[in-house]
Amino acid sequence: MPFLSVLLVRSALCWLAAGAAMGALLLGAKAVPMPAGVFRLFSLHAEALLIGWMVQFTMGVAWWILPKYPRLPERGPGAPIWTAWVLLNAGVLLAGVGRSVGAADGVVMVGRSAELLAAIAFAAAAWPRVKPFGR
Repeated sequence: MPFLSVLLVRSALCWLAAGAAMGALLLGAKAVPMPAGVFRLFSLHAEALLIGWMVQFTMGVAWWILPKYPRLPERGPGAPIWTAWVLLNAGVLLAGVGRSVGAADGVVMVGRSAELLAAIAFAAAAWPRVKPFGR
């Protein structure tokens, strides 16, 4: 598995662990009295699992499994994938933490924009590797 795929998948697994821990805390707060602020974690919990885990894991597996460029030993330029990794993780933090702490809507919008730019960067890098089956 190429290094960038390993990086994306391991980062996704970290988001899965963090999201599951937050989910367990939120679920436990329904049964055991905890500070009311614990329910503010819901936005970060959802962001970590939906974007940090699912999207990032999908990107890592896609970068690994898509065919290589013809006549090149590489999978293509790595800079857009590094950019996507940085933007996606920054976006999850900005959108999730921003919503959880009640930051201005601009902070959340910056996070969402970073996630969108990460998807565009990944798609631009992966697009040339998508080929029809059997050709």
